[in-house]
Amino acid sequence: MIEILLANKKSFQAQSVSELTVSELDFHVMQFLDYGKSELSWLEENYGLDFTIMKHFEDIEISSHFLENEFQAAFHFSIPYYSKEKRMIEEPLFIIITQTGLFLFSSSNLDAYFNELYPAKIKSLQRIKDLKGIFNFQFEFISDYFADITESLSRKVKVLANKILVEKDFSSNVMDIITSYNFNNLLIKESLLETRRVLRLYMKSDWEQEVDLKESVRAELNDMLVISDYIQFNFDRLDDLKENVSNKIDLEQNHIFKMLTVVTVCISLPTLIAGVYGMNFESMPELTVDFGYPVVILAMICSAILPFIYFKRKKWL
Repeated sequence: MIEILLANKKSFQAQSVSELTVSELDFHVMQFLDYGKSELSWLEENYGLDFTIMKHFEDIEISSHFLENEFQAAFHFSIPYYSKEKRMIEEPLFIIITQTGLFLFSSSNLDAYFNELYPAKIKSLQRIKDLKGIFNFQFEFISDYFADITESLSRKVKVLANKILVEKDFSSNVMDIITSYNFNNLLIKESLLETRRVLRLYMKSDWEQEVDLKESVRAELNDMLVISDYIQFNFDRLDDLKENVSNKIDLEQNHIFKMLTVVTVCISLPTLIAGVYGMNFESMPELTVDFGYPVVILAMICSAILPFIYFKRKKWL
């Protein structure tokens, strides 16, 4: 699907490029969702776009994240977001800036998540008057998105911390939750570092000399630096929670071991006495005593009670 924001602030959708007439398109933004080879070929033929960055975006080289020539500047951002199953995943977002307009490439799932999170996004774009403002909006949008998703995760971590540290209540899967939050935080941090690196390269690019968004991009980089501090704080808090839960589990295990020790001692002594008198030797003087049986029973009861009293005074119970 193709979503287009025209220069006259109107927007419309098309299912395929066959519905579009290049000569009649005066646009600011053209977004392609779940695009295929036919759409890329159409863009390459009609707008001369270079899609090298989209073919090698998984490479570690910086050229797979930012690539420019005299006609365009191409960006690749890894965007973490929550899927329908409430699991954090990441997908690529490609932005190609030209003098004609701005081209966006993403999946429909990522776009649906953006639309749900920012329902007024289109209206905000429609208020922008020129292409320079559109370019600037995309940088601000990505920075704001990282701030929002980091804030969302921070709230979840804070709720979990309150439950564990203040209410002292946690379920058996709390370690899995902490591990999940750590993984989400790591995804956000990795994507944010990559985004900051891309924006720094853009500031040094020839394309930036023409567009002149340096001050705005520098402000977004400063905001991202603050976001990085929150991400690190999340890591520290999660580490503290993990250590706290581990300590509580160790304490509970120690308590269980103490209980087992007490029970073992209280049972072993009566068992020892019963074992001795179960040997059935002929020369056992107690067998002929009239009160031998109740005396032995009493001795067994006392041997069970006395260790219990001892451990009680030692505060093992």
